[in-house]
Amino acid sequence: MIGGQVSGFSDAMLRARKGDSAGFDWLFNNYAGRIRAFALSRNARDAEAISNDVLLRVFQNLGTFEGDESKFTSWIFTIAANRLVDAYRFESRRPELVETEVPEQQVASSETEALDNIVALETLAYLQCLTSDQRDVISLRMVADLSLEQVAEILGKPVSAVKALQRRGLRRLRKEISSKVVSR
Repeated sequence: MIGGQVSGFSDAMLRARKGDSAGFDWLFNNYAGRIRAFALSRNARDAEAISNDVLLRVFQNLGTFEGDESKFTSWIFTIAANRLVDAYRFESRRPELVETEVPEQQVASSETEALDNIVALETLAYLQCLTSDQRDVISLRMVADLSLEQVAEILGKPVSAVKALQRRGLRRLRKEISSKVVSR
């Protein structure tokens, strides 16, 4: 059915593969924020661009994907992890540009975005106390809502290592949050 409301993942995939914008919209709305949060947790300079690039790659390759929603989510976050590695490599070869003048529209947009993301930024600040492996595991498990097996596959680690990283990371987060609450 072209047009109308999408009834879930399978319907969205079917529609997107047929070129129906409702299918693409559903997939975008269900994954863009999670990909962006994952990119932010990995300290990406432009998490929004990473998210958009990942979804563009996903949409271009929908015809090659086979599997259910769980496999689709793993596939997307594997692409995201690879895209972040590419971004880090690219950034390490390029000098950082400093913008001296910000257009007024961009300032208003930035202010709105900052207000909308206060909770996310506080969460990201807490994640900075973790090792990069712990941060990846926690963000993929909590933000992307992936299983231990999916995270292990994406990170190329055994499930037992992912469990250990998650346990240590959560313990460290509890300690960090407790110390912040007590000190306020």
